[in-house]
Amino acid sequence: MHISILLIFSAALLAVFFYKKYTLLVGSVLSAMLLGVVIYYSTLVETVLSSRTLTEQVRWIPSLNIHFTFYLDGLSLFFALLITIFGLLILIYSFKYMEQTAQSNRFICYLLLFMGSMLGLVLSANLLSLFIFWELTSFTSFLLIGFNYQNDASRKAARQALLITSGGGLALMSGFILLEIITNSGFNLTEILVQADKINGSELQTAIILLIAIGAFTKSAQFPFHFWLPNAMAAPTPVSAYLHSATMVKAGVYLIFRLNPLFDQVALWSYLIGIVGAITMVWGAFKAFQEDDLKRILAYTTISALGIFFMMLGVGGQAAINAAIVYVAAHALYKGTLFLTAGSIDHEAGTRNISQLSDLLRKMPYTSIAVILAAASMAGILPFLGFIGKESLYQALYHTENIWATLYLSLLFVAGAFFTAITIEVVHKAFLKKGVLHTSSIHEPHWLMGFPPLLLAAAGLGVGIFPGITLEPLLQFSAASIQNTTPNMHLKLWHGFNVVLLLSVLTLLSGAGLYAVKQVIRRFRKPDWLTGDFLYKRVISGLESGATWSANTLQNGFLRNYIAIVLLTFSGLIIFVHIQGWNSYYLPSDKLFADIQIYELFITAFVTTATIILFRTKSRLVVTGTFGIIGYSLALAYTLFSAPDVAITQFLAETLTLILLILILHRLPSYTIKKPIARIKYLPVALLFGILMSITTYIMLNQQENSSLKSYFLENSLSEGKGQNAVNVILVDFRALDTLGEITVLTITMIGIIVLLQSKPARLKP
Repeated sequence: MHISILLIFSAALLAVFFYKKYTLLVGSVLSAMLLGVVIYYSTLVETVLSSRTLTEQVRWIPSLNIHFTFYLDGLSLFFALLITIFGLLILIYSFKYMEQTAQSNRFICYLLLFMGSMLGLVLSANLLSLFIFWELTSFTSFLLIGFNYQNDASRKAARQALLITSGGGLALMSGFILLEIITNSGFNLTEILVQADKINGSELQTAIILLIAIGAFTKSAQFPFHFWLPNAMAAPTPVSAYLHSATMVKAGVYLIFRLNPLFDQVALWSYLIGIVGAITMVWGAFKAFQEDDLKRILAYTTISALGIFFMMLGVGGQAAINAAIVYVAAHALYKGTLFLTAGSIDHEAGTRNISQLSDLLRKMPYTSIAVILAAASMAGILPFLGFIGKESLYQALYHTENIWATLYLSLLFVAGAFFTAITIEVVHKAFLKKGVLHTSSIHEPHWLMGFPPLLLAAAGLGVGIFPGITLEPLLQFSAASIQNTTPNMHLKLWHGFNVVLLLSVLTLLSGAGLYAVKQVIRRFRKPDWLTGDFLYKRVISGLESGATWSANTLQNGFLRNYIAIVLLTFSGLIIFVHIQGWNSYYLPSDKLFADIQIYELFITAFVTTATIILFRTKSRLVVTGTFGIIGYSLALAYTLFSAPDVAITQFLAETLTLILLILILHRLPSYTIKKPIARIKYLPVALLFGILMSITTYIMLNQQENSSLKSYFLENSLSEGKGQNAVNVILVDFRALDTLGEITVLTITMIGIIVLLQSKPARLKP
């Protein structure tokens, strides 16, 4: 499994470097590689059907027992096949669709990177690696949505999608960390899933559910985070077809499916997932009916379908979960077809607004056939897989004992009626209605663009006619993985005349009625200030205003302001810590001024005098020399207190600092503080920090805590670090990476200073 993921990532590198120069050859190699991956996962179907699972482990961080672990069962295999099969077809489609694009190699690379990330996500059995792949899908989708970066709408849509999904990803990571705190499993998903009782008995359970739900809601465009998905239609059509119908938006669905065994008996999980899903389902269907752009119509119907998956999982029970997994397959087939055909129409006609299209059945017959077949499946018409999916949903809700079932069934009926009305409008306006298109040169696209949607549409019909022998075996094991039960699913095209069939017929009739009164329905629009886009823009505007204020007030270019802010913040933290632990401190007042030596008074006098000089002088040369007096006085103190190594370090540092400061004195700007009051305002900050550090030092010196680290370092400095000076060994050996990091920071700072000295910035105003 890990080799298949690496193979796809390698294919991305091959595409970016060689696709433009050897288009036909590289395209053929990429297709063959993906076909091989599809065949590999197809051969694993028999393994899953025999109730076996596969596990692979790649060592990552052995000291923490964290590894890249991949796990294959019915659920992960089902999603892996969706990702790879759709990925192959959409890659073939993209070869021709992006043919005239200047950076088509970059697009193919991004698409393959996303495919590998998504495949890694559904196969991961370690929560850390799952999160890494989760964030990789957000990053690669950002690149794909913003592919046409010259377009302002594409840039904004990409940024919006990244901010929302990555924000949800941070919440998800927090939930994963809490799961690890409870289970101590090394983030191993299979170990976590068997500790449901322990997790649900923890006081962290509510926080975990909320954090995981936020991650899933943002990724799968659930209310109120749904608005990013329609805006993402600014991306090229293959992106919409792949990311936003078959893969990325189903990542959240996969996540709640996978974690359902942990929380399926928890009321908060069921109500939260179910209610949010129901709201999303109805709102998405209603908004889709108000749109004219074909891709935005499909985007909102995708949001609605994603809501159905969440709602059914919230209902719970074997029938509801079986129905949800069946509808995942149906949705992928018909929505992938519709997005690809929308791209073909836009590619040939130059528009995708259904009010501007007409008579496409005659102009583009094969594309029209694919659209009509897929649209019929979306509407739930016999004998398509969409019909079986809709019947399964109705059947599960009609017979369940869930207290919300009646409400959910009613809302599903409303959404289904809107789906039917949308199908009628799209097919009638764009394909059947006679009219004059803006151009007479419209024709079928190249076969590389025509073949994938026709194949998907035909699959929706074929699987619908023969569900028991084509899809049922894999889907029943997928559903069983979600609920830890024995596989039990029986798909049939015809169940006879019953209440569920009556509901299906009434759905179609209601959809026709909605289409008849569409103008009335379209008048109902919520105010702009209630839309997700409006609220998102206000939040972003507020963040930008806050950043502007911070830059102008806190980061105004004056180092003294930065130092004052850092010291005030640090002082506040010190005060908080001291208030919390004051009662536990050992503070012997009789030792406060005991055993003071005469040389200590001399050192204190040197430092105090130098500090007064610093405050009164305006000469930078005097300031530099006075800093040296303070530094050398401290070095003398280190020597007297039996720390010669630290004293030598201090002497060297002070000498180097003095030399450097003297060398650059003539390059520094003149003093900008003219008024004495402006200089005095920093005095309280300095006094506060000095007093707090004195108190902190006194407290630390009087604490009688024995640390095992002291003994360890003293005992092992010579044997492990080959040095008798424990401090040096700690810096060079025991904390070598920390020291290397400090050296790296200093090097970067030095480079930055060199660049600044070579530039000539405008003079800062006081």
